[in-house]
Amino acid sequence: MAKNSLKSPVFGVIVVLLSISSIVSSVGILRDIIRDGETLVSESGIFVLGFFDPSKNGSSTGITRYLGLWHNFSSYSIVWVANRENPVTHSFGALQLREDGDLIISQNQSIDSDRIVWSSNSSNSAVVNPTVKLLDSGNLIITSNNGTEDGGTIIWQSFDYPTDTLLPGMKLGFNKQSSFQRYLTAWKTPNDPSPGMYVARMDNINELHEVYTSLDKKKFIRYGSWNGFWFVGFPEMKVTYDYTFTFVDNQTEAFYRFNMTASDSYGRFTVFPNNTIYTMVKRKTTPTWLYYERNSDTCDRYAYCGPNSICNPLNAKSCECFTGFRPKSSLSWEQMEYSNGCERKEVLNCANNEGFLQLIDVKTPDTTNSTVDKKLSMNECKDLCVKNCSCTAYGPVYLETIAPRGCIMWYGDLIDTVLYNSGDGEQLYLRLPNSEILKNSSKNNKKIITIVSVVVVGMILISLFIVVIIIKKKKQKQRDYPELETMSSPYQDVRRWKDDIPLFDFLTISSSTNNFSSDYIVGKGGFGDVYKGTMKDGREIAVKRLSKNSRNGLDDFMNEVVLIAKLQHRNLLQMLGCCMERNERILVYEFMKNKSLDKFIFGENRYLLDWPKRVEIIIGIGRGILYLHQDSRLRIIHRDLKPSNVLLDNLMDPKISDFGTARLFVAEQLQENTGRIIGTIGYMSPEYANGGIFSIKSDVFSFGVLLLEIISGKKSRIYYEPDVYLLEMIWTLYKEGKSLIVLDECLSNSCSIPQVLRFIQIGLLCVQEKAIDRPTMSDVLFMLGNENLHLKEAKRPAFCSDSSGVGHSHLWFTNNTMSLTMLDGR
Repeated sequence: MAKNSLKSPVFGVIVVLLSISSIVSSVGILRDIIRDGETLVSESGIFVLGFFDPSKNGSSTGITRYLGLWHNFSSYSIVWVANRENPVTHSFGALQLREDGDLIISQNQSIDSDRIVWSSNSSNSAVVNPTVKLLDSGNLIITSNNGTEDGGTIIWQSFDYPTDTLLPGMKLGFNKQSSFQRYLTAWKTPNDPSPGMYVARMDNINELHEVYTSLDKKKFIRYGSWNGFWFVGFPEMKVTYDYTFTFVDNQTEAFYRFNMTASDSYGRFTVFPNNTIYTMVKRKTTPTWLYYERNSDTCDRYAYCGPNSICNPLNAKSCECFTGFRPKSSLSWEQMEYSNGCERKEVLNCANNEGFLQLIDVKTPDTTNSTVDKKLSMNECKDLCVKNCSCTAYGPVYLETIAPRGCIMWYGDLIDTVLYNSGDGEQLYLRLPNSEILKNSSKNNKKIITIVSVVVVGMILISLFIVVIIIKKKKQKQRDYPELETMSSPYQDVRRWKDDIPLFDFLTISSSTNNFSSDYIVGKGGFGDVYKGTMKDGREIAVKRLSKNSRNGLDDFMNEVVLIAKLQHRNLLQMLGCCMERNERILVYEFMKNKSLDKFIFGENRYLLDWPKRVEIIIGIGRGILYLHQDSRLRIIHRDLKPSNVLLDNLMDPKISDFGTARLFVAEQLQENTGRIIGTIGYMSPEYANGGIFSIKSDVFSFGVLLLEIISGKKSRIYYEPDVYLLEMIWTLYKEGKSLIVLDECLSNSCSIPQVLRFIQIGLLCVQEKAIDRPTMSDVLFMLGNENLHLKEAKRPAFCSDSSGVGHSHLWFTNNTMSLTMLDGR
């Protein structure tokens, strides 16, 4: 990961093109040599080539020096490293171009073989007048100039040897004739460029060329094959507006690349040492990179459910056996250990009593054990599979507007299949005995009958409800939504939520938002879009509409309605009503003109909140959480506290929002365990992120992170100098008695120093690694409001490295909603 700033000569000064005895020209062409401390700049000044020191303190130690490339405006983010496996061991390294076209890095500016630490291996006796040039694309090239005006022939280029970053125009793939691979390998650690264990590459096993990441040489996330529009395991590609994607597969090579859609923007795609992937965009008008983390959840983990099963992110237990299959180990399945997968209930005999069950909207299985014919139709594909007794399933290669085409036939076990619930998946035809297909059809018919019955009953109940409103004399005799009858015991007291919350009709909501015009959208999230609406009486509302493609279904919708319907607190966002007409799921809230807290504690707007107002916001958030944990009739764990889920009213008072992932506890319940981890990286407690265990102490942890972000104006999931996350940086400063350094500079004239130091210590108490060590929210509020109270010494925070560099509570999960994060590089 990159730092906010570096102090070495290469990074700490304005990078310019130095001319040493006419060795380096003014347009970035290298004739002979550059030494450590000198740089080569592309013609338009976009990219810089030079030596750098990735050590934690950013100083030039003269111990580990690397030759790298970075954007001229962003020196902390290295996009390519030449000698990542063999650094120069002092500050006297040099880059030299030999007469035979070989580019080398040597120690002490020597060309002795024992002093060479890296070579391009591009030497050739036919090379004439070799020249090195750094292009504005970030490609470092060596050309052989035969007197032509076109600049000569390229004999080597850095684009063929990417490290951890893919730049626009770079290829991720391979050459079919030479088997030469172009792939990405993360740095070993944020301050060690040597190759790590996390790799992104394209396979060459068959014609589909699936893209995947691997961790320690084992598949980690499989993005799958190209379906004509996107990779089957990465449907989010279709809504990316900053990039254009290209997949090329011809007789010579197969590769993927991207380009930027706007000339005033820069982009990169990087794999990081913490096993995550970010796509990044920077526009000329913005000071920092925008980091987009791919939507990811448990089901993205390769073969999480084992063979012959399907992973469903909306299922509480995630994994289900295919129809006609059963768990190989019932005991393991019950314990949510799915690696053994499933086996057939009835063995196939390749007879006429077999058929195919269609699965829709799925990420199709790993194609390692498959054959491909891209020219066949689906009917021809089916006929082939029927004739081949070893064929266990078939499906299309390409999605087309008229009909899918191409043929993939799978053999043996089916691995890494995921149900998307979004409409962006593929079709899979599973070979089964007809008896199993009939059973499945029977189940589906029963489901259809049940759905029709529920609809009919629902219409009757709604009619009864209208009658009750009109006459205003009778209590409702039947509950309107039978779904609530199946909820677990903690929800039993709130089944009659409709007595407490109004129902809006769809036409009223639609009219208030100009028929859900895109111009009225004020926010987006995993649930769907949020619109600003204006009622006929002039009242402004916020309309949260469940997206048809949202992975958050009726359960999350009902969860938010049920939980917030009974809650009344000045620091909780007030729900005004909901709408469930025309298959719509809509929540209506009071409108917050000042939007969310993150808009005011990060970036330029942070100057609008002085210290006294931040104290009010901190205490207000704490009171809201305490109400959820203790003072309301229900005990609720929010599970996703973060600045974007805290809204601000006209007086800048905080309102906690977004209860879609919240959970209700019974009075005596202390904690719960879940297999579906939902939340946002940087705010999840270690016991929840790593083990699925959550409690009131999970919210306390999130509050502690939020408190420290409000004080510092820094985001929790960004690497800061010296290459640490916010919690570790604050912890280190706290131990050294330098906590005040973390204070946002814009607060220096309005704050009380003793109060700032006290709040930082309280924040550290909230983020301690063990839940038992953290205070309750009532304790937190008491500490915040009593200046003379003696505070305990905080213990080590979660996700913090010890002196040996060994981290605690390593985080292996990512948030399951698309996140837009501002990071400051590697």
